[in-house]
Formats: sequence, structure tokens, C-alpha cells
Amino acid sequence: MAVLVIANLLVFAYYFFTPDPRGSSGTRLEELEINPSRIRVKGVATRGPGGTAGKRAAAYRACLEWGPIAPGDVARAEAALAKLALSQPPIQRPVAEGTGAKRVSYFVAEPDNDKAARIAELQRNFPGTEIKAGPCPS
Repeated sequence: MAVLVIANLLVFAYYFFTPDPRGSSGTRLEELEINPSRIRVKGVATRGPGGTAGKRAAAYRACLEWGPIAPGDVARAEAALAKLALSQPPIQRPVAEGTGAKRVSYFVAEPDNDKAARIAELQRNFPGTEIKAGPCPS
């Protein structure tokens, strides 16, 4: 009986005097969370309302790249793009491939959502082509 009393006292003492790991884990979680006051902006936006267009902003334009278009499909692709009535004509660039045939890609500068959706519909009619977003070629 005395052994049980001593064992209970030891368990109670261990439970009472051992620090609670959940208390320190709460502070560690707070350290891991995103703290908005610690976020620093490295550059200022140069586009959009209230933004100023600098040299870099003027040089960078977002484009939708559609390609590679096979040489036999170039005329058909140009006719399809002409029907879209784009604000700026698409830029045609050759694609460097090892197949020997000269393939081209079209770059459409800053299309709106409707034009991008219509280009995606066109892409389905040209097997083997892809649409990617990126900077316009200079």
C-alpha cells in the first residue's frame, strides 16, 4: 500500500512540476504565422491606377504566347487572329526547334479576358500548340 501512495505522489509531482509543452508551442506558432508588420515592399508597382510608368514598366509588357504553329497553318492562324480585332497586332517570332521545319509563335500583347478566352478556343483547332503567359519580345 505504501508503494502505491509513493507512486501516486511521484506521478503527481511529475505532472505538477513539469512545464507544459503546449504553452511554449503557442508562442512558436505565433512566430511562424505571417506578421503583416514584418512584410517589407521591395519595389513599387508601376502599373495600375495611381502608378507611375517608369523606364522598366515601359519596357515590360505582358504577352500571351501561342505556338508553335506549323508552317502550313500560319495563314490559317493569322486569319483567325485577324478576326479577333486585337487592339495591337500580334507579333510573330520563329521558334527554335530541332525538327528542321520553321515554326512560329504569336505574341498577343496584354489581351483582356475575353480575347484570351477566344485565343484559347483557337488553340484547340491547332493541335500541338500551347498558350503561355510571359513578357513580350522586344
